[in-house]
Amino acid sequence: MIAPRSAWRSHLKFWLPALILVGLNLAVLSTYRFLLAGQAQIQVGRIERRQARVEELEAERIVLEEIVTEAQRNRELVERLYREWLTPESERLTAVIAEVKNLADMAGVEYSSFSYPDQVLKEQGLIKRSLVFSVEGSYLELRSFINLIEVSDLFLILESVRLTGGAQEGPRVRVSMTVSTLFVLDASSQSLDEQPGASS
Repeated sequence: MIAPRSAWRSHLKFWLPALILVGLNLAVLSTYRFLLAGQAQIQVGRIERRQARVEELEAERIVLEEIVTEAQRNRELVERLYREWLTPESERLTAVIAEVKNLADMAGVEYSSFSYPDQVLKEQGLIKRSLVFSVEGSYLELRSFINLIEVSDLFLILESVRLTGGAQEGPRVRVSMTVSTLFVLDASSQSLDEQPGASS
């Protein structure tokens, strides 16, 4: 009977190559495992960086969309401003003058000495027409008149208020005011300087 140890040694040439092959496979698998783990970590890092970049780009896209929306809204407002409020002078000047006089009456101030200087703004395609006049009233009446001008729907611009004196009797004050508005410049626009410079 052959001893177990002798049998093991006698078959050494059969199982030793298999054992070596198994050992090599285990070593290769272990190496691949570490390599794959490293690659996986690298890929995870890349994915995280790309995700962060995607979030940054998404935030930038939202900001740009808001800017585009705001620009479109501003363009529409400018078009509406030109279409509804900055109509040609021939269509709106009389209404502007009537509005200023009506507001003066509402505030209880007395007005006089209207003149109408203008300034052409060719680059904008506009003409700026000013109403220069004097008003007299109490401090509260003048303040009310100024407030009414500033909230008027006719796009009135209060350019200057200058004290010119007061009445000899009572706490009334006289001021010189310049109120302007803008009109779309068209071929039919004519200066009012040729017309009488004062109105009541």
